[in-house]
Amino acid sequence: MDIIDILDSKVKDIINTKGELENKIEVLEIKVKEYNEIIKSLEDKNRLYKDELKNVLVELENVIKDLDV
Repeated sequence: MDIIDILDSKVKDIINTKGELENKIEVLEIKVKEYNEIIKSLEDKNRLYKDELKNVLVELENVIKDLDV
């Protein structure tokens, strides 16, 4: 093998590695998007539960006030 063949082989290896890394990056970007959607959904649920809990506590406070009267 001469130097040209060796360099050609190295370039092909680098191109293949670059392609594999680009594919992995694409997969990771898709996963990040999915996780961001899951996080948003959980934040929305958390907000709803927080509001619901707040309402229940207000009702409980009113009941307790009524019992003291």
